[in-house]
Amino acid sequence: MKRPLAIDPRPLLAAAIALAACAAPAPPRPAPRAAGVPAPAAVRPAPPLRRAATPAPAVAPPAASPSPPASSAVPPAAPSAASGDAAGEAGALQAPSITIDPPYKLGQHLVPRGQAEAAERDRWNAGGRGDPPAPPPPAEGHPLPRIIVDIGKVNGPLKAREVERIARRHLWIHVYSCYRLRAYRDPSLHGKTTVRLTVSRAGKVTGARATSSTLSAPDVVSCLAQRARSLSLPRARAGSTVVATMEVYPGDEPVEPPPSVLAPGPGELRPDAISAAVADALPAWRSCYEAALAGAPALWGRLAIRFHVTDSGAVDEAFEAESRFPDERLTRCVLRRARALTFPAPEGGDLRFVVPLRLSPDPQSPPR
Repeated sequence: MKRPLAIDPRPLLAAAIALAACAAPAPPRPAPRAAGVPAPAAVRPAPPLRRAATPAPAVAPPAASPSPPASSAVPPAAPSAASGDAAGEAGALQAPSITIDPPYKLGQHLVPRGQAEAAERDRWNAGGRGDPPAPPPPAEGHPLPRIIVDIGKVNGPLKAREVERIARRHLWIHVYSCYRLRAYRDPSLHGKTTVRLTVSRAGKVTGARATSSTLSAPDVVSCLAQRARSLSLPRARAGSTVVATMEVYPGDEPVEPPPSVLAPGPGELRPDAISAAVADALPAWRSCYEAALAGAPALWGRLAIRFHVTDSGAVDEAFEAESRFPDERLTRCVLRRARALTFPAPEGGDLRFVVPLRLSPDPQSPPR
């Protein structure tokens, strides 16, 4: 009887194991999660560092192109360096701008080259509040001096009430003009002056004499008596004598000097030194502007500040010149902060110079 052929089983066992491995089914895929249910903590991917939060798209992009194309019309905003908030960065790009034009000594401003440049400067000097324009806010406090004109006594046919009505309307600007002769140097100047007027029957003041005054400025007192002569009163059947009292007290803002004293001064200061000193006020000025934009989002214009600097570099005056910015409250806010500046000591003495500012709510789109 033949002995059976001996076969080594090891090659067959290895082939069977390899065949079984090839035919083994894939492990089952996890069941899909319901919307809003987070993935287990063990497999949730970690968020990237300082990634800006973006809203989910209304329609999911196709699976083949999960990222937006490179030629997108609106590129994604870079994260803010301070907070990483994309919305904050977008707001910063649209922040209002304040541009400092080159400063110049009083009386040495550049002449516009042609009518187009002159018209553009005039347009900025006028500014605007939008279309339709927002009404300007009411003035705070009492920026101008407080002036009271009363008629104490009338001898003659003229009626005291009628004389007082005319005198209050006519003499206010004259009292202010006389007061500013000294008040720009002495902000605390105040007092009451009594003037006796002689009036003809034609209503013309033929004589005016100050009989008493508590003002400590004789030139202001004589100016008040002289200006009272310009009063024009009604005709009457006979002449009259009128006793007028004029009181004046400081307002909430400094008094601008009269035009007769506005001299450039002998001093000199480099424009770059002026610009460097003025830059210290930019954060405060921007706060003034942002507060004004809350009531008039389209507010814009040019605000030229005339400074008077003493020989030590201290600011003696700061008033608006050449322009009339269309928001009085913003103008006063800017001027208050301008008066707190200091400059390098000018060479040769005091001087007056002008620093123009251009304010625009959107630096990317200048006002039209």
